[in-house]
Amino acid sequence: MGGKSTLLRQVCLATLLAQVGACVPAQSLSLHPVDAVFVRMGAKDHIMTGQSTFFVELSETAAMLQKATSRSLVALDELGRGTATLDGAAIAAAVLQHMSSHIGCRGLFATHYHHLSDVHASDPRVSIMHMACAVSGGEQQQPGEAAGGDPMELDQQAAGVSGGKEVDDVQEVTFLYRLTQGACPKSYGTNVARLAGLPASVVQRAAHMSCVNEQAAKQAGGAGAGAMQVDAAQAPEQQQQVGALQEALRAVAAAVKGAEGAGGDAATALKAAQQQVLQALA
Repeated sequence: MGGKSTLLRQVCLATLLAQVGACVPAQSLSLHPVDAVFVRMGAKDHIMTGQSTFFVELSETAAMLQKATSRSLVALDELGRGTATLDGAAIAAAVLQHMSSHIGCRGLFATHYHHLSDVHASDPRVSIMHMACAVSGGEQQQPGEAAGGDPMELDQQAAGVSGGKEVDDVQEVTFLYRLTQGACPKSYGTNVARLAGLPASVVQRAAHMSCVNEQAAKQAGGAGAGAMQVDAAQAPEQQQQVGALQEALRAVAAAVKGAEGAGGDAATALKAAQQQVLQALA
């Protein structure tokens, strides 16, 4: 709703137009030719071949990471949505890190995993930006500017958490469709739910639960975003379990690849690998 996906498409299309010598809808343009454009966007499955939406998403991402070079343009839109939150956030973080540190390509990485902004806040290879928004009925302001000189206040008001107080009513958010410097403090899913026509009681309940969850995460020291890293000195058992799980996941990948290469039954290989994962988690 904020325009992230549209922006990604627009940049890719403008790159292609410029490279073939066509007119580009821009006041000015500075462009180095790209050797390829890779786009991972939307949701689809290959149900007849037994490939889920998440599997297709990761397969396309794997192709990007294998083929992209430092002169490629890569656009990834909300990677990691098709699995558990922590797993999805971990995959998104690892892919973004690989793109920035190993491939060094030009890219656009849209995500709702806000803690990634903190991780790359001091990374000179990554520019943190967001699509600006405003609260309906509030004073008209430029993107990134807020009353009182706080550049984040406008977005916090739109999120319904201005002043740190819990707000049950869902405020009406107006998307400005402007790319703005800095991280976005919150997603606006409850506002989209209101626009989509969900019952008011459901939307208000969702807004209340979202606010409660955010406050609980803050009180826990950001456990909702930072719990993926385990301190070995404080939790050696958890660290050992993580290592065992990683080993099991590698076995899963090797089993599936081996079954496909030998023309065998991938389902049988997955079942055997699943048992290894369950043993690691036991």
